[in-house]
Amino acid sequence: MITRISVHATTGQKIAASVFGVFFLGILAGVVGVGALVSSAFFAVEADSGLPDSMAPDNGGILYGGAVLFAGFFALIAMIAAVAVVTFLLQTFRSRATLSGTTLEIRGALSTRRADLASGPVRIDTVPEYVRGSDDRVVPTGRRIPRLIAADPSGRPVRLRLHGRDRGLLPSGELNALADAIESGTRPGPDAAHAAQTAAILRRLATDPIARLI
Repeated sequence: MITRISVHATTGQKIAASVFGVFFLGILAGVVGVGALVSSAFFAVEADSGLPDSMAPDNGGILYGGAVLFAGFFALIAMIAAVAVVTFLLQTFRSRATLSGTTLEIRGALSTRRADLASGPVRIDTVPEYVRGSDDRVVPTGRRIPRLIAADPSGRPVRLRLHGRDRGLLPSGELNALADAIESGTRPGPDAAHAAQTAAILRRLATDPIARLI
């Protein structure tokens, strides 16, 4: 049985991200194109009026060198901005989490991580929640978001935020499915106690009305 965890972007969020990405990349391409034309014209003028190699560089040479540095810096900034937007789009369209049997699979912008909840170590922790305020600053809300932390076969952590895109807790059915997967396996010693505690927390988050208000 495959359970899709509700952490993926909604259709509306994907449309909004697409519009933003196309608009931003279009503006960036236009700015880069204008910058390239201006730089080419400047370099052409400098080449036509350049000094012989035997002469020491004057202010014109200094200006030429500054223009080269500025063009290189501008190209670097444009490339970083483009990579950031493309990564944001990949994150929006690719990100998802599924529970296939007892295997939790989390797909990000560039990678996919898997963890067996029935046999590997599991625990719950929390992280602060942040939102973007009216002044475009990121500020804490005072709430904490619970996360399920498992481990992939190499031991690296696989983290699943238990909040959906609507900033509310995951549906009760999904939280109970995660708890069922954890309880379906057997573990030695301390791992068994941690797994039992983790499953109990997931079930409380699924059924306790007060807990679901966090």
